[in-house]
Amino acid sequence: MNISTSWLREWISPVVTDEELAEQLTMAGLEVDGIKTVAPMFSKVVVGHVVSCEKHPDADKLNLCQVDVGEAELVQIICGAKNVRTGLKVIAALVGAKLPGDFKIKKAKLRGVESFGMICSESELGMSDSSDGIAELNSEAPIGQDIREYLDLDDNIIELDITPNRGDCFSVLGVAREVSANYGMAFVMPEIDITATGNSSIATSVSNTAACPKYLTRSIKGIDNSIQTPKWMTDKLTRSGQAVHSPVVDITNYVLMELGQPMHAFDFAKIKGSIEVRNAVAGETVELLNDSTVTLKENTLVIADGDSVLAIAGVMGGQSSSTQATTTDILLESAFFEPVSIAGKARDYGLHTESSLRFERGVDFKITELALDRAAQLIVEICGGEVSKVTSNIDESALPELSPITITRAKIQKILGFELDSNWIEEKFINLDFEISDKTADSWTIIPPSFRFDIRIPADLIEELARLYGYDKLPVQKLSLDANINVIKEAQTDKYDVMQALVSRGYQEVITYSFISEKYQDLIDPSAKKITLTNPISADMSTMRSSLWPGLLQTVESNQRRGHTDARFFEIGLCFGGVKADEQSNKLAGIITGNRFEAQWSTEPQALDFFDAKADLESLLSLTSESFSFEAAEHPALQKGQSANILLNGQSVGWIGALSPIVQKELSLPKCYLYEIDLEVVLSAKIARYQPFSSYQQAQRDIALVVDQSTPVAQLTDAIKGLNQEHFVGVSLFDVYQGEHIDTGKKSIALNLAYQSLEATLADDEVNAKVDEVLALLKDKFNAALR
Repeated sequence: MNISTSWLREWISPVVTDEELAEQLTMAGLEVDGIKTVAPMFSKVVVGHVVSCEKHPDADKLNLCQVDVGEAELVQIICGAKNVRTGLKVIAALVGAKLPGDFKIKKAKLRGVESFGMICSESELGMSDSSDGIAELNSEAPIGQDIREYLDLDDNIIELDITPNRGDCFSVLGVAREVSANYGMAFVMPEIDITATGNSSIATSVSNTAACPKYLTRSIKGIDNSIQTPKWMTDKLTRSGQAVHSPVVDITNYVLMELGQPMHAFDFAKIKGSIEVRNAVAGETVELLNDSTVTLKENTLVIADGDSVLAIAGVMGGQSSSTQATTTDILLESAFFEPVSIAGKARDYGLHTESSLRFERGVDFKITELALDRAAQLIVEICGGEVSKVTSNIDESALPELSPITITRAKIQKILGFELDSNWIEEKFINLDFEISDKTADSWTIIPPSFRFDIRIPADLIEELARLYGYDKLPVQKLSLDANINVIKEAQTDKYDVMQALVSRGYQEVITYSFISEKYQDLIDPSAKKITLTNPISADMSTMRSSLWPGLLQTVESNQRRGHTDARFFEIGLCFGGVKADEQSNKLAGIITGNRFEAQWSTEPQALDFFDAKADLESLLSLTSESFSFEAAEHPALQKGQSANILLNGQSVGWIGALSPIVQKELSLPKCYLYEIDLEVVLSAKIARYQPFSSYQQAQRDIALVVDQSTPVAQLTDAIKGLNQEHFVGVSLFDVYQGEHIDTGKKSIALNLAYQSLEATLADDEVNAKVDEVLALLKDKFNAALR
C-alpha cells in the first residue's frame, strides 16, 4: 500500500523526518519497501499566466507567449506546445531554473527571437512518465507561487509491504494508529457532521447473516456527479496508487484509503425493487465494472435486486447499476463481510481488488457507520444532495466476538528475556486501543479492539509489546562460539565470484609482477606518472605499473613463443599512480587473442574480435548493480576506431579495445583485444529480488531502420529503453547491413522488440502502438527511417 506522508501528517505529525518515520514503521513491524518523492528536485519554477499567445514570426510550430510570473514585467517565452493559449495558467521555469536531469534554463534565441524561460509539461519536471503537451493548471492557481508549494511536490510516498495479519493498516487511520503508539501522541480524526432526513425508499435484507452480519445503506438524492473531483482529493488518491473516476466513485475510494472501509455506490434509478444480500444461484451471471462477465458459483455472496445480481459482495460492483456522470440519485452501501466467506472469492474469478484485499484480512466492524457518514458528508460537500437516514441490517450474534486475553508479567519476561515496566506496558496497550478490563499486580486482562483480527492469544500481545519496544533493542546473548566468520555484504560481490565468472568463460588467471620495464610503460601508458625503483631487480622490472596490461601482454608473448596461439587471460592486482596509499587502486584486466573456438573439422577457424572482449566484459558487469556505458575514445595503447572508454555515471572507470598496431608490431604480438576496469565498481553486487514470471505469450516485433553510419546501436537501444514503456521486455540487435539499396554513409539496423504482460496476452493493436511510439522516437532523435 502507498501512503502520502503529507496526508498522514494531517492526522499525526511527529517531529521527525519522513525517512526517520519510515524507519520507525519498519522497526514496528510495518515493513517499508521504499520511500520516494512525488517529484524530483527542481528550483525556480512558478505558476505563470499566459497573457498573450501569438505565432512566432519565423516558425509556424512555435508560439510567442507573454507570461505573467508575478514579477513587475511580463516574461517572453517561446513555446511549441499545441495546447498553449491565451489565459492559460501554466508551469513556468524561469531563467536560472534547474530542472531534473541537471538541465538548466538559460536565456535563448529561437529563430531570432529571445526566450526567457520555458513552459513545462509534467514529464519535463519528472511528475509523470509522459505528457501530452504542457501542464494546464487550475484557473485559481496563484500567479508567481512556487510550483512545489502549490502542487505539494515536497510530499513523499511511503510504500508499505503489509503482512496478511495486519489488515487494519491498509488505511491512513491504521497507519496513524501505529505512529500514535510508537511516538506516544494522539492523532486527529477528521470532523464528521452529516444531517440526515427521511428514510431510503429501498428496502434491504440479508439472508446469509453468517457471511454478512452487518449491512448498511442510505440514499443521497439530487447530486451532481458531472463536476470535477477536487484537486486535493485526486492528489491524495493518485499518490496512493488509485485511479481517478467520477466524484462519487472517487469519494468511496477516498474513504477506503482514509478509514479502511470498502464502500460501493449504486445508481438509485437502476435498482429494481429491494436489495438482498444472498448467495448466488448456480449459473447466474454478472457484468462487472472491469467489463468482464462472470458466471457465479453457489458459494459466492452477492448483492442483488429483484431482477439480477448487482455486485459480488466484498469484491466488485456490477456494470448495470454503476454510477455515471448523469446519475443524480445514489444508494450508498457500507458493510462488514466475514473474512472467511470472502477469502479466495476474488481469485476464483481472476480478480484482485482493493475491497477484497481488505475484507479477506478483516475490516473493523465498528467503523461501518462512521465510514457511511464520512462518505455521505463528502458527497454532499462536493456534489450536493439530500441524505437519508441509515437502513440497517445487523445480526449482533454473528459479529466477531472480542474475547478477553489474560497475560502475566512472568510470561512476558520468559518470552522476551527481560522485564518490562508495568506502566509502560499499560501505556502501550492503551495507545493501541486495547481495553484493560482487569489487572492485578502480576497480570492484565486485555480485550483487543474490533479492528485487530490477529490478536487472539497471549503470545500475540507479547509480540505487540516486543515490536513497540523495538526489535533492535531486545537484549541479545552472544553465542559462546569462538569462530571467525567473514561477513560479506549482500550488496557486494566477492572477488572469488568475479574470478569464477571469468573462468567460466574460458579465461585463465595470471599473476604478474608489479614491476615492468620502462619500454612497456612508455608503450602502454606514456602519460602516467612514472614511478621508478632505486634498486630494481633487473632493468626489465624498474618501474611500478600503472596498468595491468603490460603483464598480460608479456604473458601472451611468452605463450606465443611456445605455440599457444589461442589465449584468454585475466588478472586482478594493484596499480600505482603514486607511492601514497590513496594513489593505489585495484584493477581487473583481461586479454584475448587467437580463434573464437577450438579447431574442428566442421567449421573454418573464426578469429576473435572486439565484440568478443566486449561481451566478456559486459557479462561481468551484468553481475553488478550499476549501469555502465561505452563511449568511443582514443587510448595510446589501443587502435583508433576500435577503442572505447568505460563510463559509470559519466566518469571513466576503464578502457576496452584492440591493441594498437604500433604496439603490436613493437612487441611482435598477434591481434589482441584488451580491457581494464577499476575492481571496486565490479564488486558492486546486484541484490537478488524476486520477479514474477508471466504465463502469457510474449509479443515480438522486428523493425529495420536506416540510420547514419556513425550512429552507435547502443544509443538506439538506450533510447528505446528510456521510453520506459509498460510491458517492455527488451530490445536486441539481430542484423546490420550496408550495401545495395542503402545510401552511402547509411546502414540498416534490424532490431527485435519484445513485450509481455503479467496480466493478459497483449493485443496486436496495443503492441503496434508501442512500436509506433518507438519508431517516432527514433525518427525524431536519430532521423531514423523505417526500411
